[in-house]
This record gives sequence, structure tokens and C-alpha cells, in this order.
Amino acid sequence: MKFDPLDTRESIESPDSTQVNGSLSPVSTPVHSVHSNLSPPPPAPSVRPFSASGLAHHIWNPFRKKSGILGVIYAQSKRNRVVSKHGKLNTFRRPDETEEQHRYLKDFFISMIDFPWSWTLLGFAASFLVSWLLFAVLWYILVIYHGDLPGEVERPANHQVCVENIKDFTSCFLFSLETQHTIGYGVRATTEHCPLGVIIMSVQSIFGVIIQACMAGIVFAKFTKPTMRAETILFSKNALITLRNGSFYLICRVADLRPNHLLEAHVSGHMVKREVTEEGEVIPYHLMRMEFGAEIDGSQDFFQMFWPTILSHKIDQDSPLWEISSRDLSTSVFEIVLTMEGTTPETGNTIQVRTSYLPNEILWGYRFEHTCVTYDKQAAKYEVSFSNLNRHVADRSPRCSPKEWEERKASSISVSSESFACQQ
Repeated sequence: MKFDPLDTRESIESPDSTQVNGSLSPVSTPVHSVHSNLSPPPPAPSVRPFSASGLAHHIWNPFRKKSGILGVIYAQSKRNRVVSKHGKLNTFRRPDETEEQHRYLKDFFISMIDFPWSWTLLGFAASFLVSWLLFAVLWYILVIYHGDLPGEVERPANHQVCVENIKDFTSCFLFSLETQHTIGYGVRATTEHCPLGVIIMSVQSIFGVIIQACMAGIVFAKFTKPTMRAETILFSKNALITLRNGSFYLICRVADLRPNHLLEAHVSGHMVKREVTEEGEVIPYHLMRMEFGAEIDGSQDFFQMFWPTILSHKIDQDSPLWEISSRDLSTSVFEIVLTMEGTTPETGNTIQVRTSYLPNEILWGYRFEHTCVTYDKQAAKYEVSFSNLNRHVADRSPRCSPKEWEERKASSISVSSESFACQQ
């Protein structure tokens, strides 16, 4: 049977479960009486479940992240997702696909920004070191060609050197470093009697400024890149389906921990599911648009994050959840990906935060508690509590699908109108 990464209905059973159940039970030793005067052997000490002594004798440890049933569930939930709960895309490229790798060199600046800090610092140091060595070789060739390296006795009386105090390649390397960074110790310097030396010094000065500008721009861009800004954006662990003003809604809650909230924050949603067209075309991972908004009716995708905000999706005829009931939700195979974008006021950069919800993370017939914001009369300010972000309570939402609910409402309206006409 082919595995579907979006299929969350797989049963997860740990191979160590029988071993744990057997190993945690007290060990009993049968006693066979041989002589009446022989006392039975002392019973083996029982092992308490999850005690330090018990865990020391068994391989299985439920508190380890990558072992036991918890590790299996963690790996399974990560594998089944397109987007993790922390917003990481669960995609990769095979190493043998190298046909289009050359395109990264055409976008060199962005490629350098995307490199990890270790590679960036290595490239930063290597760019200067290579330039120093390259121009040191040029200076060394120049002084050899001009005859500046032989001793004072072998030189003509009226010989004019290109660079003063150059003795070997080390002196050329030091002069290259001093020239590129305009250090100017006053020991080595070019003279006006060597036009080629003046040209090399001018080219090296321009080349050094270009290297400094490029590397400083890359490092500054990496510092201002708001990669970790998304860590302060919180989404509720579960999405809820509830009844609001006679219509079904899929809702979740989002909050920003920082007091300087994002500017122009807006949200969008997609559903990843398998689709089959009328012609028989199978699309295994189809991205279907879902409209989310901060208003009660699910409109207005732009909102202000003064405090934790509830985002709503109205389940109507255009929604992919239109024909799904509470019972169908447990057997459905899809993933809802929620994306929020905003501008950081500190740097003006745009960030993107994502999360996702699987069918087993969507609770039917619940609504959020509105306890995240309270007014403190003593402080004369609004108190925001992020600990209540995931609090929800059960409601009396119908268990039928939104389509069936609208049909019931329409039939009841028609029946009531007919009865009213009969009374007339």
C-alpha cells in the first residue's frame, strides 16, 4: 500500500509496548518445595513503573524525545505535515538534481545572505585574504621586473625603486595589506618613478573598496533579516469549528508577544488535499484558497494585533469544508495552512509566519474564551494575557455539515411560511 503523507489515519503502535508492559510488571519466581525444612527463595524486588531503577534496566524511555511511542508520534506528525506547527516547510530537494544549480550563482547576493553564518564569515575572511595574496603576487612580480630585490651593491647608483623597503615576498604581502586598507605605517611606499606601480596601487584601492562594500552589505542584510521575529508570533494549538450568527466558522487565534506589533498584518489560508477532476486527472497535493479575516463574518484580512485576535473562515458554498460534518472530520485527509505577513516597525522588513492544522487538531463544537484582554481599573490599562490563548469551551453547535445545516434552515423557513399562508 502506497503511503500518503497527508493521511493521518495510520495507526501508530510502538514495537516496544509489549516489552514495556512485560518489563514493568513484578517478577515472580516459582517455588518448588524439595524438603519441608527448606525455606522458599526470597521474591525478586518489584520494579516501580517509570522509576529510576526500572528505567535503568530497560532500553525504552518514554521521556526521551526520539525513543518510544512519543518519538514515533513526533516523527509521524512531522512527516505527515506540509508545514510544521512552527512554520517550517517539510520539503527538500534530492542531491542528484543538480541541473539548475548554476542559477544560484546568478543571484549571488541573495545566495550569500541565505548561507549560514559560518559560511558567511568564512567568505568574508577569504575574500580579503585572497585579494591580499593576489596583489602581493603582482607587487612581487613588479619589483622583480624592475630590479628592486637585489642588494644595494648590485644596483646602479641612480636606480630608483618602485616601492621603498621591499625585501622579499613577505614585504610585498604587508605592503598589499597596508595599501588596500590605507593603513600607511610610513615604512613602505610607492615612488613617482614607477608608473606601473601607481596603476596597481590605484586598482587595488578601488578593488578593496568594492570588497568592503559587498561584504558589509551582506553582513548587514543578514543582521537585519527578521528570521527570528516569527518566534514571537503565536498561533493557537487547535482550530475550532463553531456556529456564529447562524453560520459555521473555522476559527483560530493569533497573538504577538512584542509590544511593537507588526504593521499592515494580513492573513491568508490554503487547504492541501487530494483532488480528482471530472476528466479523471488526479492532483495529489492541490492548494485550495481559503479566505480568513479578523471580522466576525470572516472578512477583512488586514487587522491590528493590539492583543490576541481571532481569525475566522466562513464555511459557505465556496469553502472546502462545506460538506464535512463532525463525523467526517475524523476520517478526512487534508491540511489547512495559515500564513500571516506583516512589516516590522524596527527595520521595515516584511516577515511571513506560517502554521498548519490537521483534521485531528480541529475541534468541532468549541469556541474560544474571551479572557485574553481585561481592563485593570487600578492601572487604568488593558491587561493582555497570553496564557489564555488556547482556552476554549464547548458550545451547542450542530454536528451536521454546514451544507445540511443550511438545507435544514431553508426547509424550516419554507414550512413556517406555508403554515403562515394557511392561517391567512
